[in-house]
Amino acid sequence: MKPPNKANTAGIGRNWATPVIWFGPAVLLLLAVTLYPTAVVIWLSLSRTRYYDVIGWAGLGNYASVLTSTPFWDLTFNSLVYLTGSLAIVLPLGLFCALALQTMKRGASSLRVLLLLPWTLSMAVVGCFWLWLLNPSYGPISYGMKSVGLTPGLMLGDPGVALLLLIVVTAWWSFPYVMVMMSAALQGVPGELYEAIEIDGGGFWSRLRHVVWPHIDTTLGSTALALSIMYLTLITLILVLTGGGPLGTTSTWSFEVFVDAFRSIDISPSAVISIVVLIVNLLLGLAYLRLTGRVSG
Repeated sequence: MKPPNKANTAGIGRNWATPVIWFGPAVLLLLAVTLYPTAVVIWLSLSRTRYYDVIGWAGLGNYASVLTSTPFWDLTFNSLVYLTGSLAIVLPLGLFCALALQTMKRGASSLRVLLLLPWTLSMAVVGCFWLWLLNPSYGPISYGMKSVGLTPGLMLGDPGVALLLLIVVTAWWSFPYVMVMMSAALQGVPGELYEAIEIDGGGFWSRLRHVVWPHIDTTLGSTALALSIMYLTLITLILVLTGGGPLGTTSTWSFEVFVDAFRSIDISPSAVISIVVLIVNLLLGLAYLRLTGRVSG
C-alpha cells in the first residue's frame, strides 16, 4: 500500500485552513456582537433583576406577567398602528414616484435627487426639522393653519394626533427607499409589453395591472418586509419628536425597551419585550430572505 502523497496532504491542509483564516475573525466578531448579547437578554428575561444584576430565577413567570399586562398590549397596538400606517403611505407613494420618474422625459434626474434628499438625512436631523415645522407656536404648518382659520392645537403634544404625525414624518423620511427599489424593479419590465398593451388599447390602469404589477410584486413585498424590520426597531425619530408621549401614545416596543434600560430597576420586563421583537424580526427576516430569493431566482 502506497503512503499518502505529502504534497496532496499539505494541499488539503491549506485548503481547509484558508477559509478559517479568512472568515474566522468575522465569524468570531459576529458571535461577539450578536449571539452573546442575545444570550444575555434571554437570561435576563428568565431572571429577577435589580438593574443589570441577577438576583433570582423567574423562569417563564416574567413572560406570563408581561404578555398578560395592559401596558404591553398598548405598546403592541401602537407598534402595529405605526408599522401598518407607515407602510400604507410609503409603498403607494414610492411606487407612484417611481412610475412618474419613469414616464418623465425631462428633469427626471434632478427631481430624483430632490426626492432622495429625505433619505440622505439622519433621523435626528429629520426629527429636529419636523419639530420646527410642527411647533404649535411659531411653526410654518401651524402658521398656515391659523392663516386659513384653522386651529392647529398642540400638534405633537396632542394624544389624538401625535401618532398620526409620527407616521407622516416617518413616511416622508423613508419613502425614497421604496422609490429606489421600485425604480430598479421597473427597469426589468420589457418594453415590448408596454407596446403590446398600447396596441390593445389599454390605458394606465391596464398597464399597471397586467404589465407592471407582475414584475414588481415580489420586490414590493421584500421592500415592505425590510421596512417593517426597520420600523419595529426605530428609536431615534420617536425620541426626538415625542419622547414616547404624550401619555405613551407614541411609545413602541423598541422605544419602551430603550427607555426602560435606563430608568427601570427591574429590566426583566424589557428583556421579555426584546425577545418578542427579536422573534417578530426573525420571522420577518425569514420571509424577506424567501422573497429576495424569488427575486434573484
